[in-house]
Amino acid sequence: MDQVFNVLKQRFGHQTFRPGQEKTIRAILDEQQVVSVLPTGTGKSLCYQLPSYLLNGQVIIVSPLISLMEDQVRSLIKHGEKHVVAINSQLSLEERQWVFQRLNQYRFIFVTPESLMNRELINRLKHLSISMFVVDEAHCISTWGIDFRPDYERLYSVIKELSYPKVLALTATATSQVLMDIKEKLFNMSLPIQTINTSVNRPNIYYHVEEMQATATKNEWLRVFVSRYQGPGMIYCTTRKDTEAVSQFLKEKTSLKVAYYHGGMNGVERANIQQQFIQGSLDCLVATSAFGMGVDKGNIRYVIHYQLPNSLESYVQESGRAGRDGQQSVSIVLYDENDQRIHHYFRKELENEWQTYAQLTEMEDISKDSYSDIQTKWFDYQEKERFSKEELENRIKQRLQDKQNQVNQMLFFLNTNACRREVILKYFGHESIEAQEICCDNCNEFSQEGLPIGLYGEKLKNHQQKIKKPEEIIKKLFNS
Repeated sequence: MDQVFNVLKQRFGHQTFRPGQEKTIRAILDEQQVVSVLPTGTGKSLCYQLPSYLLNGQVIIVSPLISLMEDQVRSLIKHGEKHVVAINSQLSLEERQWVFQRLNQYRFIFVTPESLMNRELINRLKHLSISMFVVDEAHCISTWGIDFRPDYERLYSVIKELSYPKVLALTATATSQVLMDIKEKLFNMSLPIQTINTSVNRPNIYYHVEEMQATATKNEWLRVFVSRYQGPGMIYCTTRKDTEAVSQFLKEKTSLKVAYYHGGMNGVERANIQQQFIQGSLDCLVATSAFGMGVDKGNIRYVIHYQLPNSLESYVQESGRAGRDGQQSVSIVLYDENDQRIHHYFRKELENEWQTYAQLTEMEDISKDSYSDIQTKWFDYQEKERFSKEELENRIKQRLQDKQNQVNQMLFFLNTNACRREVILKYFGHESIEAQEICCDNCNEFSQEGLPIGLYGEKLKNHQQKIKKPEEIIKKLFNS
């Protein structure tokens, strides 16, 4: 038996790999640059954790969310790995200095893109033997770049300073355009790049769209749904205000244990809510997109989007939180055509930020205190990457157009009469599959009155029974 399987069994206690894992692991051991697209719930973290025990030196993992890296740190410690650290904004100055002085003692170094730009940290990393540079949730390079977190655009500069270690980019969702974006911004294009692209299809997730007319209608629908269908489940909202309002409504109108989660909460509050949900103390969690990436909870039975998701990429990522244990689960979008307004507002806000920035940079003796957070990041990015204002403006204009195109694609998914699963597969450039018995609302011929919620909690007596009728499909679909 070779070393890869030895480590898999002895270190991680597994006998076999999930789809795409072994291919990714062997690729990064043999090659210098690898990008791997693996479906949500297939264990992407193993793809860098296992090779680290076969390579010499430290592994840097760039992670987009503090909650995600904390989750991964806890998981590694739980499995016996003590040489792991997370570097982010939650460390005090004293803690940061203590960690910096001991970097050579760690095998895994988790860091946010922003923290990685610290000059002292880069200088210290240059004195280490970096075996692998990993970018987790690599689609963020494309989706969270110039308009939100410009430091993602600067990762290649750090890789270059570290003398080009092995680079592994991991994501669950990437169109051909996003894949190209990842490669151009992260890899040395003059060297070979191995691409591993597995299907985004999640056969155990049923897709459904419920058209709504107003907030009150949505809330009543939710009340009935969560009361009759056993979770645990998640409800995604676009704004922090909505997460709190929906959570409060469900607390008042049901007997369920419900909480909300968003980026405006402090770290202790977020960690507390996350642990409650993971440990099974909550029936339902109402959250913004700040929650979810890499969260290790396999038995989420439903994911509901309270509003129009901003893109098909985000939707597939977030709906993919359901059914990681392989059991039948459901993804539902509550769609009101007025939901488009919030995305228009976000795009307009970005336009206004740029116009103000352009005006400020024309003025003399302007303090950086006059800039907003994102404008300060643009200023730093321009200065350090030597971008002209015109080049930066073109990047932002392109990003605005991309955002509109993504919303349009999401609208197509919501309004189509075709198989929703096929729309997802086609968008991500994957091949069609054979028709599934349980697929989506367009394939299973449900009545126009909507989902027969009353059947959600019913158990199917014969799990192997051949499904022939819509009502039987529903029974199996929501078998708990």
